[in-house]
Amino acid sequence: MALCEDVVKRVFILGLCFSLISCGSDNVESQGVPAVSEDTVKEEIITPATATVSVDIQLLFDEDIAENLLQSTPENVNFPLGLKAAFDIEYKGAFRVIAEGESNSNFAVGALGYNPDNNSIYMAGHSHHNAIAEFAIPSDLSLEPEVINLPHAAVLQDYVTILDKKDVGRTTDRINGILYYDQNLLVSSEIWYDASAQNTDNLQVFTNAMDLASSNYKGMLKLEGAAKAAGYMSKVPAELVDTLGTEYLVGWASNYSITSRYSQGPSLYRFNPRDAIDAEVTLDTHIATDPLMVFPLAEGTQLVEGGNEFIEDISPIWGPGSQAMYGFIVPNTHYFLAVGRSGGLHSGYGYKITQDNGNLCGGPCPYESADVYNYYWLFDINDMLTAEEPWLVRPVSYGKWSHPYDESGAHVVIGGTFDEQRNMLYLALSGAGQVANYDRPPLIVGYQIAAKSP
Repeated sequence: MALCEDVVKRVFILGLCFSLISCGSDNVESQGVPAVSEDTVKEEIITPATATVSVDIQLLFDEDIAENLLQSTPENVNFPLGLKAAFDIEYKGAFRVIAEGESNSNFAVGALGYNPDNNSIYMAGHSHHNAIAEFAIPSDLSLEPEVINLPHAAVLQDYVTILDKKDVGRTTDRINGILYYDQNLLVSSEIWYDASAQNTDNLQVFTNAMDLASSNYKGMLKLEGAAKAAGYMSKVPAELVDTLGTEYLVGWASNYSITSRYSQGPSLYRFNPRDAIDAEVTLDTHIATDPLMVFPLAEGTQLVEGGNEFIEDISPIWGPGSQAMYGFIVPNTHYFLAVGRSGGLHSGYGYKITQDNGNLCGGPCPYESADVYNYYWLFDINDMLTAEEPWLVRPVSYGKWSHPYDESGAHVVIGGTFDEQRNMLYLALSGAGQVANYDRPPLIVGYQIAAKSP
């Protein structure tokens, strides 16, 4: 059972009045999050409807960060209790993504983008090639337990190199985010090992998303926020556009090397894709953003104070092994869901250490090799809108998320995208599509996720 504080938070959304009970470990101060008090609780600012049905929702559960976690299978998915409490969520199946061209799907970066006109996904391929391909989503996803028997997605566009196509700016080497917008394709990127932490060139526009090989392009543009911002991109649900003052969001986290340049936790910025499409690169390459949530590496502004440090006592909220690879707002809710991975909760995290299995790490890793897992973080949009500073927001829920085929976190989430028409969340699992000795393609798993039914 989870430990719950006697604090109730009133919110109004979609005609219902909810009482959110802050639940979880009773030592929240030691986890880097201020204890909740009546003074710190903020009232919901989304305009309420007339109905006032009151229910209590527990969103934090000790079970979601327990050391021994039941592995999900296609037939028996072990959903985090926090996600089950917040949403109606159902696993729908998986499919394989194999393509050729100027890259391939092995060792893919795995950033995804959804195309509603084709009901397809774009995916960034092999990490050495900086290319993108497009795949038609199968009409029926499969619950087949053997990867080799899962359906192949039809290839709509073979891999086309992307990051070499620019008018101005520095050349980047890692694709972070993909957004389909009005038949354009926006691609965010970064320099994977930016030792100076000074790169600000991070966004391209391809004017014909249906034919990337022959498309005109524009870039590099400069998203304000640099590496703190230039990552996952997602659309705001229509019912929240006026409240948030934007139709699209962009964000990132401390996902790669040189952590000082990153947000120490999932960030979220308002931005307008049209600004990038209309930009005149000979005049101004800056694209405005506005932070809703960001956690710079400085005293008092991190999601967890010292969350980047290699220590034995790792916070379940954020640590040096935490990475948020995709984030979006679930329609008809006030929740921003970030998905990725974490580790070290039960053994700690070190740098170039020898693990319990004798493996000598080339960089950061947990002391126990099995102490890694896929993860989620849930934030309340209202907290972002009412926070005095964008680094004062805290997650209302977080925990491990075991996916089918992820082999207890060995195959981590490397990208995601959301189909708002079907309420489908697609996640790419690194290397989970392997069927032979040397192939290492990701596997795409799909979840239907929607507002909790009354």
